[in-house]
Order: sequence, then structure tokens, then C-alpha cells
Amino acid sequence: MSLIKIRDLNIYFRTNKKPLNVVSNLDFEIKEAEVFGLVGESGCGKSLTALSIMGILPHNAFAEGEIILRGRNLLNLDSESTRKIRGKEISMIFQEPMTSLNPVLTVGYQIAEVLQTHMGLSRKESMFKTIDLLRAVKIPSPEVRIKEHPHQMSGGMRQRVMIAIAIACNPSLLIADEPTTALDVTIQAQILELLSNLREQRNMAILLITHDIGVIAENADMAAVMYAGRIMETSRVFNLLEHPKHPYTIGLLESLPKRKGLPLKPIPGSVPKPDSLPPGCKFSDRCRYMIPDCQKEEPFLREIIPGQFVKCIRAEEIKWELLT
Repeated sequence: MSLIKIRDLNIYFRTNKKPLNVVSNLDFEIKEAEVFGLVGESGCGKSLTALSIMGILPHNAFAEGEIILRGRNLLNLDSESTRKIRGKEISMIFQEPMTSLNPVLTVGYQIAEVLQTHMGLSRKESMFKTIDLLRAVKIPSPEVRIKEHPHQMSGGMRQRVMIAIAIACNPSLLIADEPTTALDVTIQAQILELLSNLREQRNMAILLITHDIGVIAENADMAAVMYAGRIMETSRVFNLLEHPKHPYTIGLLESLPKRKGLPLKPIPGSVPKPDSLPPGCKFSDRCRYMIPDCQKEEPFLREIIPGQFVKCIRAEEIKWELLT
């Protein structure tokens, strides 16, 4: 059963001329208790998509289309209705826990504030609940930690505090935007394992945003590959990894480290700016499969095999095997 449906979502930035379209015609849905991965390079529009779902786009940006959460289009709600949903039904773990947490308030106060706002708990009740939440995210000595400030904690601990804030009201959807950024490999694995355990315990869906397709491979059920503000391919993760059909997906897979001695194969070039996209397919200027027809018009997202949708006119021709 679908929890949230994104339909024809467009995000624009206001400029001195006409609005600049930075996310174009997004379509995907997340089912109850599913981990949905959104993967792509920096600058592809992944975080903007998450901010639009949360209703916290920058002041000079706006969204059009539909973000339907259990029958309600979030883009049509007033600010007060959106505020009641944000943090309660949908919550988010931001990229940088140090800048997301208030440095002058204790972590206990910051978690308790969410409980008082959305659940109406008293200060005493919210502090007891806060201790339970810190314990749930595997922070030792939570009775002591609630009195500490963010700068007194390691990066991994701060990220766990962010997770505690995000799950405080048992949300139906947790958005995890690059939740392992700036953490060492061991802590990354612990955070991802924690999110997986919390998902099972609380039966919540997760939108997992990352630039690392390896993270998607190990943690997601469904995935969408995003490039230049567009979905290029979406499928169950197994098909995406075993039978990728879009050249950009293939490029991401080939960029992964493989066996010792085998060189990395990076994608040439970089993500273009929204105001300087190539004609036709937006990946055509970096694509080794490009033919002149690719630059005539932008392809639409079409179903190649049941459940696998690809935005490429040559998708049926592409045969690829991952070198291990």
C-alpha cells in the first residue's frame, strides 16, 4: 500500500527573469514500511526534493505538482497544517548534524521540544521519553547525555541525536538525507544498521538519499536514480544493480571500487547547471552511448520490463555486466 505519491513534481527558483526549473516532472511513490533510495551526484536535486516533501524549501523556491500523503496533497495545505505534519507524520535527518542542532541548547531540550510540540507531553514526561529515545538510538548513559550540548559529542553521537529527534513522534516516513556524511566508515555502518533496525521496530518507511549507490544496494528495497533534476531510472534494487538500463546508472555502478588492482572508471564531466542543460537527453553530453537522436528531444520515463522505468531511447539495446 502506498504511503506517499510524488506526481509531476516541479521545483523552481525565482530569478529576475522567468522561474528556473531545477527539478522536473518527478514521479515516484513510497510504500508503507519501505526503504526507497534516491541516488545521484551532488547537484542533482535530491535534497531539494526532500525539502519540498517537508515543506521547507528556501524562500526563493517554490514547488508545483502533487505530494500526496495518505490522500492529502501537501502542496495545497496551509502553513499551520503543514507544521502539524512536519516532525510528526514526516520527519527528516539532515546532512550535517553539527549545523542542524542548536549549539546553545542541550540535546535533551531539543528532543523534548519535539515531544511537547507534537504530542502535548509535559516537560517532565518529555524528559523521561527523551531518555528512552536516546537509549533507542544506542547512546550510552542517556541520563547524563541529555544535559550535554552538541559540541560535547562526537559526529556519530550527534547524528544519533538527530535520529532520536526524527523518530520521537513515530513518523510514517523518515527522510534520511545523506545520513552518513562526514562520518568514518565504521560509524557509517552503525548508523545505517540503526536506521534499518528502527524501521523494522517502528514499521516506518524511509526515503534514503545518497550519492553512493553502494549504500542503496545494501539498504534499499526500491530506488530511483536522479540526474539534473530528473528521474533517469527507477526499479527494485536487485534489477537496478543486476540489469541497469540507463547509461547514468551504469556510470554510477562503474564508479564503485572493485577488486584490488582494477582501476576506477569515473563518469566524464560534471552535472550541468540548471540553466545550461544540453538539448534532448540531459545526460547526453556525458554519455558514451549517445547518438544524434539523443539530442533531438528529451525522452520520457517508460517501462522497459515490469517495474523498471528508464528515461533513455536506447534502453533496450544496452547490455551490461558488472566487473567484480
